[in-house]
Amino acid sequence: MDRKKSVVISGYYGFNNIGDEAVLSSIVTALRKHIPDVHIIVLSNAPSQTKAFYGVQAINRWQIKEIAKAIKASDLLISGGGSLLQDVTSNKVIPYYLGIVKIAQFYKKPVVFYSQGVGPVAKGLGKWLVKTVGNKVTQIFVRDEGSKALLETIGVKKAPITVTIDPVLGIKAKPELVDKLAPNLVAGKKVGIYIRPWKNDKELVDKLKEVSKYIVDRGYDLYLMPMYHKEDLSISEELASDLGEHVHVISQEMTIDEVVAYTSQFDFILGMRLHSLIMAHAVGVPMIGLSYDPKVASFLNEVNAPYCVDVDNLNVTRLKEYIDRLVDNFEEEKERIFKMNQKKEQKVELPAEYIKQLLG
Repeated sequence: MDRKKSVVISGYYGFNNIGDEAVLSSIVTALRKHIPDVHIIVLSNAPSQTKAFYGVQAINRWQIKEIAKAIKASDLLISGGGSLLQDVTSNKVIPYYLGIVKIAQFYKKPVVFYSQGVGPVAKGLGKWLVKTVGNKVTQIFVRDEGSKALLETIGVKKAPITVTIDPVLGIKAKPELVDKLAPNLVAGKKVGIYIRPWKNDKELVDKLKEVSKYIVDRGYDLYLMPMYHKEDLSISEELASDLGEHVHVISQEMTIDEVVAYTSQFDFILGMRLHSLIMAHAVGVPMIGLSYDPKVASFLNEVNAPYCVDVDNLNVTRLKEYIDRLVDNFEEEKERIFKMNQKKEQKVELPAEYIKQLLG
C-alpha cells in the first residue's frame, strides 16, 4: 500500500491572529478536499493549539532541527498564504520564511507558494533573498496582480507565477455556530467594525467615534471585533467608550469560525484588518475598507469593491458619504458580491488542485 503523501506548511500560525488562522484553516480544508488522506504538518508558534484546532501534526516553528527532519521526510513544502514576504514589520521576516524554503530546496523537495501577498519589499537584502530563493521555487501562486508585478520587478522570472485569490475567500459560516451566537447580538440592524492599532491611534479613534455616532443615528448597533486579540482589544474598547448602549465590544478571544459566524450576521462592516474584509466578502456581507496598507486597497480593487478610505488621512465626510451610498444601494452591493464570489470560486482552489497533481 502506498504511504500517505505528506506536506509541511510554513506561515504565521499559532499567534492567535484570526486573519492568519483563517488562511491556515482554508488551506487545510482545500488540501483535504482534493487529497483526502494527506498528512499535514504545520509549523506553529503554539503547536498543541494548532494540533487541537485543525487535527494536524504541528511542530514548533523555532525548532530548526525538527523542522528540517520533517521537511526531509515530507513530499512538499507549502509556504503561505498571507503576507510572508515583506520587510515592513521586521527585517527578520523574509530571512525566516525563505530560510525554511531553503531547507526544502536543500533536500530537493518541491516548494509551492500558496496564494501569498508579496510586499512591500523595500530593503536590498530582502529583494536579493526573494530573487535568489524565489527563482528556484517550483510554483508560485499569489493572491493579486500587484504581488506578481512586484516579484517580477525584483527579478523572480524563472519560477512560474500564477495569480489566484486569497484562500480565505473560500471560507463559509457554519450554520450551527451562527445559531449559537445569534443571541449575543441585537435583533435589529448591526454593523461590525474591525480596527487595529496604528501610528495615528488618537486621530483614528477620534474620527471613528464621530463616524460611529453617525452610524448609530442611522439606527444600527455597532460591534467592535478584535481579530488579533492582544493588539486590537485595547483600541476597540477605546473606540467604544462613551458611545452608549448601541456600541458593543466582543471582548472574548474568538476562534476563526466564531469571527466568520459573527461577520455573516452584520449588515455591513468597516474593516481595517485585511482578513475582516476578505471574510465579509466570502460570506456576502458588504464592506467599507479602512486602508492602512497597500494590501487592503489592493484586495478591494481585485474584487471591484467601491468603498475604501485611507487611514493615514481619514476623511470623515467621505466615509459618511460611503456609508450613505452603501445603505442606499445595499441590495445592489450584495448582488455584486454574490456574482464576484461565483467568478472567484474556482480560483480559490487552484493551488490545492496543482498540489494534488504535483504529488501524483
